[in-house]
Amino acid sequence: MKKPLAALFSIALLLVMTACGSNAANPTSHTATGEAQQAESTNTLEKIKQAGKIVIGTTGNYRPFTYMDSNNQLVGYDIEWGNIIAEELGVKAEFVTGQFAGLIPGLVAGKFDVVMSGANITEERKKSIDFSVPYAQDGAVAVIKKGSNAVSGVTDIKGKVVGVNAGSAFEAVVKQIGGYKELKEYPGAAESFADLAAGRVDVVVIGIVAAGEYIKNSPSGQDIEIVGDIYEVRDIGVGIRKNDPLKAEIDKIIEAKKQDGTYQRLTEKYFGLTFDN
Repeated sequence: MKKPLAALFSIALLLVMTACGSNAANPTSHTATGEAQQAESTNTLEKIKQAGKIVIGTTGNYRPFTYMDSNNQLVGYDIEWGNIIAEELGVKAEFVTGQFAGLIPGLVAGKFDVVMSGANITEERKKSIDFSVPYAQDGAVAVIKKGSNAVSGVTDIKGKVVGVNAGSAFEAVVKQIGGYKELKEYPGAAESFADLAAGRVDVVVIGIVAAGEYIKNSPSGQDIEIVGDIYEVRDIGVGIRKNDPLKAEIDKIIEAKKQDGTYQRLTEKYFGLTFDN
C-alpha cells in the first residue's frame, strides 16, 4: 500500500463532505505451560482443516469493519475478508462476537482461531500475538458534538472527558497523550457517539474509517463532526496466535487478493476509495 496518509486524508474528505479505534517462583511450570500453548498454536491450521471451519473473533459493532445489518446479519469489510480467507482454506467461516477488549485474550486462550475486527497492528499487541500482512489502514481522529468547539484535534484533550472504544488502539493513543480529566470506555462506536451527542463526554477518539462511516450513515451522525488531523496512521491485520503456521497461509491469501483486484474492490465498497498495493 502506497501513500497511506494521503489515502486516509482522502477518506476523511470524502466521508465528511458527504455527511456534512510471574511465575518466577516456578520456572519449570511456566516453561511447560509456554510449550503447551505453543504446541496448541502451531496446530491451528490442522485443526481448522479437520473441523471444516475457521472460528473468527469479532465485535459486530464497529462499522464498516464488522456490524449487524437491518436483517440482523453480521456484515462488513472484515466479514467479507473472513469469508474469503475461509473459502481459500477450503472451510467455512464461523464468527463469534464479543467486546474488543476480550478478543485478543480470547485468541491467546484458544477461543478463536483468528481475530478480525479492525485490529490495528501495534508493537504492544505484537508482544502477545502475531498479525497477518495488512489488509486495511486506519488512523485516530477527534470527534466532537457539532458546534461545541470542545477540542481542535486528538492531542487537544487536556482537561477533557474523553470517550474511547475499550481495548482499542485509540484508547492507548489517548493514554499516551494524557492530560485528560476522565477516560470513559465503551463497547462500540454507537455507544460512545450517543454519549457524545448527549454531552456526557467532550470528545471521542476513534478511527477515521469508523467515524466517517457513522457520520455518513447513522441518523444521529449529523449531530457530530470530525475535527483536526488524522493522528498515527496504522496498518490493520488479522490477529493470529504466536508462531502459528496459519499466518503464512493467510498472508498468501491476502497478497493474492491484492493482486486479483479483490482488495481494491472491497476498499472501494466500504471506504469509498481504492489503495495502491
